[in-house]
Amino acid sequence: MRGPTPLQRLRQYALRLRARYADDFIFVHINKTGGSSIETALRLPFQHRTARELRDRLGAEGWSQRFSFSFVRNPWDKVASHYFYRVQTGQTGMRSKPVNFSSWVALAYGQRDPVYYDKAKMFMPQVDWISDEEGRMLVEFVGRFERLAEDFQTVCRRIGIEAELPHEKRSPNRDYRRLYTPDAADVVARWFARDIALFGYSFD
Repeated sequence: MRGPTPLQRLRQYALRLRARYADDFIFVHINKTGGSSIETALRLPFQHRTARELRDRLGAEGWSQRFSFSFVRNPWDKVASHYFYRVQTGQTGMRSKPVNFSSWVALAYGQRDPVYYDKAKMFMPQVDWISDEEGRMLVEFVGRFERLAEDFQTVCRRIGIEAELPHEKRSPNRDYRRLYTPDAADVVARWFARDIALFGYSFD
């Protein structure tokens, strides 16, 4: 049996997208925080849009009428996951011409080298994903990657859905602390200083 045509797939996606905004919740998917698994579990379209972008699309009233949530992650762990995902997927030549982790942190986050710092949104501090122009929090609930399953169930109870998390984009378990030199750790600490202060994260 033949599968759907490209036009049919586009229409199906549009229907899912409209249904997603017709629901009474909004998910802000920050990269490398378990968001792909959440979108799969809740049958949402894959997208990386900030809370401001989604609020502007829905309008202030539409936004305020919906439960909004997001997930954050320890910045040092998040950066390590970002690096290995780029190596795995070969982004910015990381598979054919790899650079080591400390060098990548220095180039991407320290120097904003355009070869590696290619998609600014993917490097943003997490607080910028979920706050307004004045720095005020837009989302109602912020879960933690470190307790993903537990906090996801809190979300499910809030929106009245029963769902279980798959594990999308699985990567090997690593102790991120062993990857860092003092200089690389300091680059991440400075870049994500507001995340660290707001969410109480530390290198250890």
